Amino acid sequence: MSDREFWEIISPLNTSILGFAIRLLSDEEKAKDVHQDTLEKLWQKRKSLNKHKNIKSFAMTIAKNKCIDVMRREGRYIEQRMEDIQLLTNQDFETHDMIEQIKLRMKQLPTQQRMVIELKDFQGFGNEEIGEIMGMTVNNVRVNLSRGRKFLTEYFKHEWQ
Repeated sequence: MSDREFWEIISPLNTSILGFAIRLLSDEEKAKDVHQDTLEKLWQKRKSLNKHKNIKSFAMTIAKNKCIDVMRREGRYIEQRMEDIQLLTNQDFETHDMIEQIKLRMKQLPTQQRMVIELKDFQGFGNEEIGEIMGMTVNNVRVNLSRGRKFLTEYFKHEWQ
């Protein structure tokens, strides 16, 4: 595979890889490192990329593993950086608060559930693709997705009544 062919295949995946890492790690700098490490690993494997049925799935698997490595090095929970809060209208503040609450609750999910929800609801992968990425059966994907969504639904049903 030539350099040009490699970048034609990988370039469209850049935002997905980076976005996935940012949402999992809640730290843009660490996510950029994961993104770079993922691209480096893909580059190293460029000669065998054509062997993979779904290159996007393969790339996301690498990114997932890199994120897990970061989480393991730092412990189960990663400190979330405090963001500067701009002056917001009441409606914007409520929306911002809701998003922050969802992010906070997502961090309380077990890693597999959080990753499955991220891949399904934020990245748009199908259950089969998630199974490939996560190394689990389609049934396990469904179970993790269901349990994660149930946890979030139950929490927010009581919180926002």
